[in-house]
Amino acid sequence: MPIKFNIFRGSEEVTSPTSSSRFDLREEYTSAFRTDSYNEFWARVLDLTLSHGKALQGHSTTKFPSSHFFTEQLLDPDQETAKKVLAGTRKDNHPEAHNLLSDYYLETANASLVCGQLLKDIEQIRLRYRPLKLDLRSINSDGPTKGGFDKRFADLARTFDPFDYFATSQQQLRKVQDGSSSLLKRLNLWRRKALAKLNHITNIKTVLAISFVIIATSAAVIGACIAVNILVAPLFFFPTIFLSPFRIISNKSLRRIVSQLDAAAKGAYILNRDLDTISRLVERLRDEVEHMMDLIKMCFVRRDDGKRRLALEVVRQLWRNDASFNQQLDELEEHLYLCFMTINKTRNMVMKEILVGSRI
Repeated sequence: MPIKFNIFRGSEEVTSPTSSSRFDLREEYTSAFRTDSYNEFWARVLDLTLSHGKALQGHSTTKFPSSHFFTEQLLDPDQETAKKVLAGTRKDNHPEAHNLLSDYYLETANASLVCGQLLKDIEQIRLRYRPLKLDLRSINSDGPTKGGFDKRFADLARTFDPFDYFATSQQQLRKVQDGSSSLLKRLNLWRRKALAKLNHITNIKTVLAISFVIIATSAAVIGACIAVNILVAPLFFFPTIFLSPFRIISNKSLRRIVSQLDAAAKGAYILNRDLDTISRLVERLRDEVEHMMDLIKMCFVRRDDGKRRLALEVVRQLWRNDASFNQQLDELEEHLYLCFMTINKTRNMVMKEILVGSRI
């Protein structure tokens, strides 16, 4: 089944989970769609999906790639490459900074896996929703006065139940959200410590430089060479005292670590925002499906004489909900692809900082 890619038809706003202000999610999408990077990414998705579909021709298996397939094929840089690069630069980096960068790549890989699973769920929902639409069309054309509509509504309620898919994915999504949020806190904490240490080193160097000039000037005036030796000697021990928590690393190395952690923190922040938005879109879609299910169940639970009129009204209501339901599926799907793209963008941004730092 080829992937649908529809530009939005509605005008609903979504509240940002990280801000009290409201933003137009559709405008963010439209801006992203104008970029060459998104067009290139979407071309890769279509190529992978079509290639995967051709490989499965003649089989009953769905033609939509698995979540693991998407993660393996779309993640850039892939997890194996990230591990190799980090292993090659481990000796030049602080152990804690190395662990944080490793966790960053692990969390973003897990996030891409969840996005792939949600895309799989969307495809399954579309497959289950298609016969529902056919049945609704049939009921709408035949009318509720024809016999057997009780059984047909009961079959609809039993057949169209996508919660078994979303339940698992939502658990995984919450787990990834917790991991990403924890990672961001750790990155910010260690980054603040590194910046404080860097500022401390800069201040120490400034004080030592001024002290050395004063001492040298005094020595030149009074010729107290012995006093100079005594006063200069402690200068070589001060950095060790102040740098002990970070071991003895150079100012340049510390700046490199700060740059790497800064890039990772930005990536984790963006990921947190995307995951929060995805979570809200999933919840909104679940609410829509739950509303549809309640309407369907109402038709075969009620036993009075107004049941047939109710059935007709339910069918009309479901038809009115059709556009909204499909729009919500499209919005969730498109945001998942955007999340894939931003994950790759931030992973490459962090990798660039790591590779640049390794050449210093």
